[in-house]
This record gives sequence, structure tokens and C-alpha cells, in this order.
Amino acid sequence: MDDITAFMELSALLTGHDNIVIDPEDKAFSEPIAKEYQRRLMAVFSTRLPALQDAYKAIGSATPKPPINDALLAQLRATPEFAAHEFVAKQIVNIWYFSQFKAEDTPAAPFLDGGFYEEGLVWPLIKAHPIGFSHQPHGYWMRQP
Repeated sequence: MDDITAFMELSALLTGHDNIVIDPEDKAFSEPIAKEYQRRLMAVFSTRLPALQDAYKAIGSATPKPPINDALLAQLRATPEFAAHEFVAKQIVNIWYFSQFKAEDTPAAPFLDGGFYEEGLVWPLIKAHPIGFSHQPHGYWMRQP
């Protein structure tokens, strides 16, 4: 399993959004985002993220391929790598939902930008559009529908 596949499957497992690896359209849309998220996380967690991905690869590469579900998540959570790098796992969830993450596990640590604020998984979940973002041209709110 290559690193981007592992990152996408790990992301799907942690976020509960397995459509990013199962649905062909969602996967095609999500892969460039995943590559950028992985790049940004690797810049901060250069040893910790690979360790977490390797732990996923060890269980996610089994034959037959295990489904991305709660049983697989429980299996991952039981690994020593997950225990050692749980903070990184939480940042994977943060970057997919909010397109931001922290480099340090302290309340005062600043959030770092993930680059895809408008594509965060939080927006459809709360049935809202991203605050301060629209696909409409400037001034669209002045015209009658």
C-alpha cells in the first residue's frame, strides 16, 4: 500500500467518511486534497505521521482487505503506535473537518491552515456553507433570486 492510499484510508477510518476511498467520484475529488493535507501534516509530524500510517498499513493491508469500520478502528486504537501518536490522529480529523490543525498538544498552540477551508467535512454536517466563502460572484446577494 502506498503512502497516499494509506493516508486516505486512515483518514476515512478516523473521520468516519469512508466515501473518500469507496466512492469513485469522491475519491477523485478528495485525492488532491488528501495529498496536500498529508504534505502539510508531514511538514510538522515528519516522524510521527509515518509511524501512524505504518500502523494502519499493518492492519489495513490484510488479506482479505478489511472494511473501514469501527472494528478496524478499534484494532488500530489498540496498537502502541496509535497510543504514542493519538495527537497526530486527532490532527488528521481536524484537518479534514476544519482544514486546520495544531503542531503542539497545548491549548495555546496556534492553529495551522490546511488550505481547503471551503471543503471541510464540517459544512455539510451542519448544513451550512463556509463562513465568509461563496462560489457566487461578488455582489450576488444584491440580485433577486
